[in-house]
Amino acid sequence: MKLVRLESGYHLRRWVPVDIRKTLRKNEIWHSLETNEPEVAKIRACDIFSATSKFFIVVRNMTKSYIYHSANELVDDLETDHDKQILTKIIDSYELHVRELKAQYRLAEGEHYLQRLEDYQRLKNLTDAVQKAEPQLDAVLSYVKDNKDFDAYKSIKQMQQQFEQVQGWVKPPEKRKTPLLSVATDKYLEAHAEKMTDSDKRGFLNTIKRFVEAVGDKEILDYTGEDAGQFKELMEKMPENYGKSRNDTRTIFELIEYGKLHKSGRISEKTIKNHFARLSAIWRYYLLRDVVNSNIFIGWRFDGKAKIKRIRWDDEQLQTLMNSSWNSPTISKKTFGYIVGLGSYCGMRLEEICRIRIQDIIEIRGIPCIFIQDHEARKGKPWEKWSPKTEAGERVVPIGEALINSGFLRFIEQQKNKKQYYLFSELKFSGKDKKRSDGFQQSFSRFKLRKKIPKGVDFHSFRHNVSTKLRNLPDGINGLRESWIDDFLGHEGQNKSVGNVVYLDMIDVENLKKVADSVQYPEFWDIRKFTEV
Repeated sequence: MKLVRLESGYHLRRWVPVDIRKTLRKNEIWHSLETNEPEVAKIRACDIFSATSKFFIVVRNMTKSYIYHSANELVDDLETDHDKQILTKIIDSYELHVRELKAQYRLAEGEHYLQRLEDYQRLKNLTDAVQKAEPQLDAVLSYVKDNKDFDAYKSIKQMQQQFEQVQGWVKPPEKRKTPLLSVATDKYLEAHAEKMTDSDKRGFLNTIKRFVEAVGDKEILDYTGEDAGQFKELMEKMPENYGKSRNDTRTIFELIEYGKLHKSGRISEKTIKNHFARLSAIWRYYLLRDVVNSNIFIGWRFDGKAKIKRIRWDDEQLQTLMNSSWNSPTISKKTFGYIVGLGSYCGMRLEEICRIRIQDIIEIRGIPCIFIQDHEARKGKPWEKWSPKTEAGERVVPIGEALINSGFLRFIEQQKNKKQYYLFSELKFSGKDKKRSDGFQQSFSRFKLRKKIPKGVDFHSFRHNVSTKLRNLPDGINGLRESWIDDFLGHEGQNKSVGNVVYLDMIDVENLKKVADSVQYPEFWDIRKFTEV
């Protein structure tokens, strides 16, 4: 950035980054700052510099989109009207932003001149009043001079007190001073720190970030229902894939523009409702403390959008999975195979599987089992602390014959001999919530999408397969009770009778082993094929 002073005033000169010069067909950009004052020029230059930087980012993102592979290719393909229209819209949006900034500068100057004019008018009115009152003032001074006992100061003081009393009757009450929304949010999060997870806190901060981008960071009392409505309207235009990358720094307006250009789908009403729920919680907190007058985030309606339902794997999809080659650079075929095996035969949740420790593999009455239980963190590794999803989630899961025949027990022994702490030692804690399943989850999702397996069929669907297979067994086969199945899967049973509540913990492991061995798949579903190197 360089400030250049010409006869017409200061100008901003900004070099165009090398990688987008061919796209914009410019090496540099000039903007008049419309002032001869150096300090004013610096402030305006910073605003336009920031807007120009965002413009460069949008253009660069366009050249890196799925449509174009490089800037050269973009320039070559700009012969089409559609591509020219996209680039023209980006440039028009940028130039409009700069014009708005300059209009704000002129408005500020106009308000300054108007204020000076009002000051001059007040001075003139005062001068005229003094000149008009000069004869009366001379008469008063003459009277005071001739009457030595007259206490002029006392009389004037009494008049002043009377005027102040009258002013108090007609003067409107002063506006209460309240904290900025950003400050109020920090105080709210601090007050709820003990009850909030890191994920909850990030959700609140993201909501406030988007709200401030939409309507500004003002005193919390100054926000109105109009601000809430404007935020709702903007969020309804947001692309459905926003926020997927933690390195994405685009503002709400840039994301909306991106969604328009690429004709992206919109985010769900449920997501917008979650944003409003967080804002409503903050306003409710301050409403009880008389900081705001009303909760502007209640009473809004949201159209429910049908969720993608998780469905079971059908035989054709299982066959596709079985015939596909796993080729992750970080997760071996053996790890992949046994994680899928535990999901498909035991119905365990993915995070439960990924957190299995060697010490969680136990033997009860000669039956190898996995003990799903609370984990305490080792020293210096607080992310290792974990608890099953529900009270029923803490359970013993016998290892069925299908897994034993696939070599799973040998795999456990190998990991034990290597003195591994976690059974699946290749997995790492990652993601915002420090989960061990995060890396596998992403790799598995990409893997199945490449094989054209539809949305709604995911790793958790194996749990539905197991539950459905067990509950749909013909009466009399293996004599399975509903309570055994619930205990095997970690479900909270539907039957809450006293007998069940008291004796549920006393279910014999042999009965749970019957449940594990009752999960049957077609012959082609062979976990050994997954683990073969």
